[in-house]
This record gives sequence, C-alpha cells and structure tokens, in this order.
Amino acid sequence: MNNKHSFEILYKRFQPSLFQYASYLTGNPNEASEIVNDVFISIWHKKSSLSYDISLKSYLYRAVKNKCINFLKKQKLDTVNDDDTINAISSYQTDQSIIDKEQRLILEKVMNTLPPKCKQIFSMSRIDELKNAEIADLLDISIKTVEAQITKALKIFKKKLTNE
Repeated sequence: MNNKHSFEILYKRFQPSLFQYASYLTGNPNEASEIVNDVFISIWHKKSSLSYDISLKSYLYRAVKNKCINFLKKQKLDTVNDDDTINAISSYQTDQSIIDKEQRLILEKVMNTLPPKCKQIFSMSRIDELKNAEIADLLDISIKTVEAQITKALKIFKKKLTNE
C-alpha cells in the first residue's frame, strides 16, 4: 500500500462496514465516522512500517474496536467526573464493585488462554453482542465455524472455571 490509489481502494472497500461496526459499538454515528477516519489516517501514516503478514481486514476491525473502546472509556470517565454523587457511593456498592472486578479478572484470565481466532469470535459474540451471522460476515467465515468456535470457547471456560 505504497501509493494513493491503493489506499483509496482500501478505503472504499472497508470504510462502509467499519463505519457500521463503529456506529454499532459507540451508538454515535458522528463519533463512528471520526473513529474510522482516524484509523485510516493512522494506517496512511504507518503505511511504510505495516507488516504484510497480518490480515488487513482483521487489523482494521481491531483498530476500530480499540478506538471505540477508548472513546467509550473517555465518555464514561467524563460522565463520572461530572457526577457530584460520586462521594455518596455506599460500601455495599463498593464491595459489589470489587467482586465484579475479581470476576472480570478471572474471566479475562480464561479468555487469554483461548486460541486467537476463538478468542476473537467469542469476544465479538459475548462482549460485543454480535449475532453469529454478523460475526461470520465480518470475518468472512461460515456461521458453522462461528458456532464451533463459540462452543469450543464455552467448553474451555467450563473446564477452567470448574477447576478453580
């Protein structure tokens, strides 16, 4: 992707689906458009250092997802900072927060043991709450493959969590 024409082709091919994905994740079409454009600008600036052994489609979706997550975290942080009732949190809510954090850490630990493709599909299904057909379409794989990977992940979770 060393020339402008190749970049334009890449942009025209992936921008619409990346925009839909970012809109789905953020719930904000204006921000989604900014996020997708930021990803493409970043790719243009890194064009000489990009490795061609990676799947460009997966890279683009991962970059958009990460930027959306950062946007949502910032948005959530801004909301919390604006909230004057933060000092009124009860100890029960604090305890529940600690329990939730511990459970999340355990789940992340198990998630990190999943094979990469299995982890990506399971994450899109359970965290991003995408339907199997949407995942299959985004990753250019069959729905049966998506189902098999989710089943594999659930078996691993069940095995690991019953051992802990």
